[in-house]
Amino acid sequence: MRNIYQSSVLSMTGFSLISHGLSTDCRAIGRKWGLFVTSDPYQAYPSFPAGAPYQFVEDPAVELVAAGPVKQRRLTVAFRLILAIPHAFLLFFLNLAGLVVAFLGWWGALFTGRLPGFAVTYLSGLARWNARYYGYLYLLTDDYPPFKFDDDLAYPVVIAIPPPGRLNRFAVFFRLILAVWANIVSGLVIYGASTIVAFIAWLITLITGRLPRPLHLAFTAVLRFETRYACYLCMLTSTYPEKLFGDEPDGSAPLAPVPAESAWGAPPAAWAPPADGTTPGYGAAPGYGAAPGYEPTPGYGTPAPGYGGPTGYGSAAPVTPPANWRLILPQSAKVLLIVFIVLGMITDVGTQVARFALANKTANALNVKTTAISQWNSAYTTLKTTSGQYSTTACGQSLSCLTNADSHLSTAMTTFADQIQTITMPPAAVPAANAVVADANKVAQDLYTLSQVTDISLYQGTYSGTGVNLELQRLQLDVANFATALSNS
Repeated sequence: MRNIYQSSVLSMTGFSLISHGLSTDCRAIGRKWGLFVTSDPYQAYPSFPAGAPYQFVEDPAVELVAAGPVKQRRLTVAFRLILAIPHAFLLFFLNLAGLVVAFLGWWGALFTGRLPGFAVTYLSGLARWNARYYGYLYLLTDDYPPFKFDDDLAYPVVIAIPPPGRLNRFAVFFRLILAVWANIVSGLVIYGASTIVAFIAWLITLITGRLPRPLHLAFTAVLRFETRYACYLCMLTSTYPEKLFGDEPDGSAPLAPVPAESAWGAPPAAWAPPADGTTPGYGAAPGYGAAPGYEPTPGYGTPAPGYGGPTGYGSAAPVTPPANWRLILPQSAKVLLIVFIVLGMITDVGTQVARFALANKTANALNVKTTAISQWNSAYTTLKTTSGQYSTTACGQSLSCLTNADSHLSTAMTTFADQIQTITMPPAAVPAANAVVADANKVAQDLYTLSQVTDISLYQGTYSGTGVNLELQRLQLDVANFATALSNS
């Protein structure tokens, strides 16, 4: 499992570097890796203030924070899927509309280098709603999510989307191709998290009233990666989705203990909002970090710079963001993420095998049906041809003509019944085919009896006694029923 984890992280890191280079312009690449790209050869080196160290600049990523784990009501846990149906119904149509908005926004970003404002507003609001919905579904919180696009900073699951900026048109054009690796990782993790692990997490929460912290952090990491992937795909950010296994601890800023009464983690003691009510890089007005009833979230570091205030759909005045955005996962949560990936691989492979088996079964059934129809048509056509050649209607009272025709028709009926028995039939058509075979053999036996009669008067009595006329009518009815059963099989 460790090898799986290492290979996944290394592969994802390599692809992230490539895609990041396509997702930013040359100047951004230079800033990130300590190079200064310019067309002027005399400005090939950056100038630094005296004594100022050079700092790497990372493009801001979409962040997500989830409070908890806290006590949850067992009744709402038991009926969580039912309670989430209204959101699932609305989000189905809202996400369909989001596809249209993203497509229109893609054209705007391709020609202007920026995602149009209407797309930013709708898609960012949709990302917030989806994050709250899936956070509720993943048992990260017991609070019912609000039906709105706006930021709801009182809700225990909150995301921060960087302000819209310039987009590389080349990266926009190939966005679907660039997102392939993230799509694979996202799919595997979601498959794994939605299997038996989800049921176990639900059962534990139902019994104990609380989602265990390793599962809570693992589900939070899954939701954060999925949110980053969706925002990257919708061009809300040029930062490639990464850090599924959490952020690296910030050695320069050790984590302080978090008070037990804080939901999100209280800001450092030295922190206080400025007199004008604003904080650098964020919105205004305090009130984000003290939702009673939630436990602290140790394992989160300090917020990264570069995020603006909440926007979209007339949201309320921006408030102070949570003090901790960094997601530092313990080893237990990382092991769970590896389990998610392994289970996702097994689920994906199993799904593909099942689909192949179903497709193969469907193809075989269709081939059996097609072959059966062809063989049936051939046998029935031969019988009709023979019946036309040896019809008894023109024989009149000629005994030799009648017995000769009956002999040939008896042989044709026997041959027809044998041909039907050799056809591999679809299961649904087998009973009707058996009825046709039985009737054809009975008619063949009666016709053979008639062909052995040596007196014309005796022939009439034998014909009436065998009831061959009624048997022929029953055979025609069974043939019609078989044709219907074969067509519908």
